[in-house]
Amino acid sequence: MNTMNNDKNRNILIENCLISLANNKVDAMDLLYKTIKNNIYAYAISKSIPNFDIDDLVQDTFVRIYENAKLYEPLGKPMAWIITIETNVINRYYQTRKREEEKSKEYLLNNEIVSFSTSYNENEFLKLLLNNLKEEEKEIISLHIVSNLKFKEIAKIMDKPLSTILSKYNRSIKKLKNLVKDKNYEK
Repeated sequence: MNTMNNDKNRNILIENCLISLANNKVDAMDLLYKTIKNNIYAYAISKSIPNFDIDDLVQDTFVRIYENAKLYEPLGKPMAWIITIETNVINRYYQTRKREEEKSKEYLLNNEIVSFSTSYNENEFLKLLLNNLKEEEKEIISLHIVSNLKFKEIAKIMDKPLSTILSKYNRSIKKLKNLVKDKNYEK
């Protein structure tokens, strides 16, 4: 009986925190974090994929909770709503990771594989190609291919969302491929 009361009181506390967050009372996040952090960490660990940063998953989960608190409808089961958010965060990380892994560090340019990281400094052709990109596109390409940084790291450095970095990167690679096909850049 005592455990049931504790669970009920805990659910009420969590719901009150979510309602407070929905009403822009940011200090409620501290209490919510202290109340559920172990649950969030445990779930992230149970669902984690190798090489995922558990702290990032947890942090993103709390950010999403804060951003979506206004959407919460008090039904007495706030942890179900919170775990749904965390599941979505984990799925997004997995999808992003999968897309990153599908990208190789070598790209087919003009039917040859050119390794940017080893040949950039000596290859005037590549420099000429990169000069056709906007500064931000060049920076993303250089940070990923030449400096060997992960997209997540680039997003932090450039203070941009990961999705923006991935999108700009993909568009830049397509531009480079199209430039190679252009007669002006044939060997």
